[in-house]
This record gives sequence, structure tokens and C-alpha cells, in this order.
Amino acid sequence: MKKIITLLLALSVALIGAFAFTSCGGGQETLVVYTEAGFAPFEYVKDGKIIGVDVDIMELVGKKLDKKIVFESVDFDTIIDEVASGKNTKVGSAGISVTEERKAKVNFSTEYYTAALYVIYKTADAAQYETTTTDGKTGVYWDSLAGGNVAVQTGTTADLFLGDELGEKGTLEGTNTKKTDFSELAAAVADVKVGNCNVLIIDELPAQKLVENEETLTCAPLYYQGGEGEDDELAEDVYAIAVNKNETELLKTINEVIAELGKAGIQELVNKHLGV
Repeated sequence: MKKIITLLLALSVALIGAFAFTSCGGGQETLVVYTEAGFAPFEYVKDGKIIGVDVDIMELVGKKLDKKIVFESVDFDTIIDEVASGKNTKVGSAGISVTEERKAKVNFSTEYYTAALYVIYKTADAAQYETTTTDGKTGVYWDSLAGGNVAVQTGTTADLFLGDELGEKGTLEGTNTKKTDFSELAAAVADVKVGNCNVLIIDELPAQKLVENEETLTCAPLYYQGGEGEDDELAEDVYAIAVNKNETELLKTINEVIAELGKAGIQELVNKHLGV
């Protein structure tokens, strides 16, 4: 009995010492955020550091929670499962779209940005892809992609959209359309430039950023062609932040930050990272 009491006292002292070390010498608690840092202006690398709109949002969350935010770049299609497990990270911020499949695994913050899907293609091939839509804008119809090799980033909404189109009767049904997956956008862009892939589908702002210094590439929004008497429909994507289902306080704080920023505040962050 004496040995047991002595052991318990020793454990108590050790625990007290550990807590004291955490509070006095351990420094600020760290919150690891998973992202894929090739999705400007939401997350990208500059001077060796991950920055962007999502980083700014999470930095504000860190201030509210008194936690140091550390971003780690991983393959996009691993983020949801990593957040769901909660072992290496409890939050993913990477321009993530809300889908029913993802909602089954994680909780999502308030949606904070809506973007159109865009198609990147060679400027020389503009006549093949571009059309004037019912709203008077230059766009690309799904039909024009039929029979080609379409690049997407693995796990993105573009990947899901194209997978759905190839699996349904309709625009691309019965064609030899091929989907090629890339873990990094830069590799996909390079493939389109050399002609291995015909086009790349990605969200609006990253698409515009990726082609701004590429003389041989251009981009335009992706549309579903309307039926007779119907308007064409823009293919859109909505972003939210993924949070582990057990992290209710973290989710609440993220939603508070998004609400405080508002639509105008988010747009200001976007403009800042676009250099506008």
C-alpha cells in the first residue's frame, strides 16, 4: 500500500511539473492547419512562406484563440481525411468546396467565397473552345471539351465536376474524353502548355493568376449550355473551412471571424493577394 501511495505521489508531482512547463516554458499552443499551397490567391508560397486569403483568415482565428497558426502544405485530396482523423490536424483551409460526401466526414464553416469554374487552354486554340453565352460573355461549354484530355487537380471540385460529367448521360457521354489528375497545379499548367492535356479546369481566381504571365495560355468561365429558351448556367464553386467534428469551439471561432470580415472583408483579402 505504501508503495502505491508513493507511486501516486510521484505521478502527481510529475504531472504538476509537466503542466507548469507547458504554461511557463512551453510557449503558445500551436494549431496546425493543412492546405495545398498552390492555389493563389487563397494559399501560395512567397519568399519561402505560405501566405494567402485562407492564411489571413486563420491568423485572425489564432488571435482569438491565443494560438500560433502553423500551415502545412500537403496533397489536396488527403486534407479531408486528415481533418476527420484529427491526429495530425484538426482543420483544413485550402479553398475547399462543400459536398455531401465531405460533410459526412467533417464539419464546415460558414461558406466565405463563391467562385466560378474556369477553363485554361492555349490562346491558339481559343476558336475551338470559346463561345458567346446567353449573358453576352465569353465562355466555354462542356460540349467543347468532348474528346479531349482534360487536366484537373486531384480532389478539387473540378475533379468532382468532371467525374460527374463523364459518369452521366449528357454532354460528354459516348466520347473519348479523358481526365488526367495532377497533385499540383503547376504540373497541370505545364502539361497544357506542351499539349499533353488540351485544357485545365480550375477555379476562377487561381486560373486567372496562373495565366497572367503566360502569353501562350488564356482562360474563360465554364458554362452548362441552356436548352431552348433557357439561359446558360455558370459552373460555380463555394469555399468553406473544414473542421474536425469534435472541435466545436474552433468551428465557432472560425465562423465568428468570417462573420466579422463579411463579404467586403473577404474581398479585400482577395484583392490584396491579387495585387489589386
